[in-house]
Amino acid sequence: MSTLYRDYRPQKFSEVLGQNHIKTTIQNEIISGRLANAYLFCGPRAVGKTTLARVLAKAINCQNRKEGEYEPCNKCVSCLNITAGRNLDIVEIDAASNTGVDNVRENIIAFSRLAPSGAKFKVFIIDEVHMLSISAFNALLKIIEEPPAYVVFILCTTEIQKVPGTIISRCERFDFKRISVSEIVKKLSYIAANEKIEVGTEILEAVARRSGGYLRDAEGLLGQIFSLGDKKVTAEQAELVIPHYNSNEAVDLIACLERKDAAKAVALVNNLADSGVNLKIFTEELISLLRKMILNKVSPGLTDNLGLDLGENLEKRLSQATDNLKLEQLLVFAKRFLEIPLNNKNSSIPQLPLEMALVELCFRSSSAVVTSSPSGSVSPIHSASVNRVPDNYNSAGGISSVTKLTASSDEKKQILDVAELSDVSLSFEDVMDKWPEFLAKIKKYNHSLSFVLQNCRPKGVDSGHLCLVFKYKFHQDRINNLSIKSIVENTLREVYGVVLAVNSEIDENLETMVGESSIVLEEEKDENPGKPDNHSESGLMGDLLKTFGGEVIT
Repeated sequence: MSTLYRDYRPQKFSEVLGQNHIKTTIQNEIISGRLANAYLFCGPRAVGKTTLARVLAKAINCQNRKEGEYEPCNKCVSCLNITAGRNLDIVEIDAASNTGVDNVRENIIAFSRLAPSGAKFKVFIIDEVHMLSISAFNALLKIIEEPPAYVVFILCTTEIQKVPGTIISRCERFDFKRISVSEIVKKLSYIAANEKIEVGTEILEAVARRSGGYLRDAEGLLGQIFSLGDKKVTAEQAELVIPHYNSNEAVDLIACLERKDAAKAVALVNNLADSGVNLKIFTEELISLLRKMILNKVSPGLTDNLGLDLGENLEKRLSQATDNLKLEQLLVFAKRFLEIPLNNKNSSIPQLPLEMALVELCFRSSSAVVTSSPSGSVSPIHSASVNRVPDNYNSAGGISSVTKLTASSDEKKQILDVAELSDVSLSFEDVMDKWPEFLAKIKKYNHSLSFVLQNCRPKGVDSGHLCLVFKYKFHQDRINNLSIKSIVENTLREVYGVVLAVNSEIDENLETMVGESSIVLEEEKDENPGKPDNHSESGLMGDLLKTFGGEVIT
């Protein structure tokens, strides 16, 4: 049966894609005649380990190869027999099917004692050598260490960690790498030209990226595209075999993030969703591009070593976006997109998680402070004076503690300015001097709140943050309520004339300030002479009445 990866298997060193660091060493050994007795080819699948082993076997047995040359002629009897698999001196063994020690003794040790029948060297190519048993490895050990002069071993494996160190130490080890997209595209273009089928470069690049750097996978996908039957393959036809990655749209989306254009980014995502694009695949492609951009920032040559190039057309567009973004921004983008639930089957709006991430990143990258209202809506507030991200900004892109104020009893909302918080010059003594005034004034906005604050003690002021210490957890929870906290912060600004944010702690050994609380209670009593003095109740009932602002009806 004819398949592309078999029909177009490399037959000489120049046809082997990539692996130049390996080819150069082996070619020099062939020229100098200093061959190793055993080679160990390790690396991922479908990158040319077995292929290079066959080319090496062919080169050292070529009858027409002249001194100073390393390429096999592919014309002599030895080369033709090796290509056709008829040369009895080239033994290929599948270790996955011959794992036992008996197979090693019969197929390798015994056969290696026989001189080559017609070739210069007897070559044993053992594929997936890590599948051998411990006993088989032990039997193989001695013959690999001291083989006859005419025997060369080539061991191939995808799991080097399973090969005993005693075997590795007796071999010349070569680590194979995944093949770059550009090299795979060249090979696919050569195959398409020979098959007389016209395929666009963008399609070939998509096939190469889809293969993940594994040539055999790329050739298999190209064979499926060829099976469509047309002499000219369009992008629409290719999408029947490979999913459409929308890589250009992903680059456009990254450009929107760089410009902080949330509206265009959201519109782009909705256009893709309306077109039937799988947003899970699109998000994965987006993360893949961001990964490449991050690695490029870390080291420009790193992506080439990892086989992460994307093809000429996409590389040009991506490099422009990379130049305009900092490494810190790219890390934030990648982290946020990784948090998006890709299996969002239960959502009635599948694109919503991606939309939310885009909006958050656009406003986070700008001078906007994003706050959450009690109703759950997100409102970006632009301010020229805000020049840094708040300390309480969490990794998900939101603000963990809401910074709001209520300016008056009608609860008019304002936003605490980050610059104002950092510029507050208020001492702890100043806070304590006006604390009774603050306790008195807070009653205008919430009757029961004054009692809660009477049972706390200011601890200190630091960078515009006032720390309050509570004895009881339910008092702390009350202050941390969004609406209550905004009333407290607004009243602090009215009394002290500066913007203060409130933090809280618990101390079960706290002694409350009874003196100040009596001042407030006495003032309230004077302001309401006709009202029954419900605060005179003692014990648990009195505490409840003070906390919740109730009264006893007799």
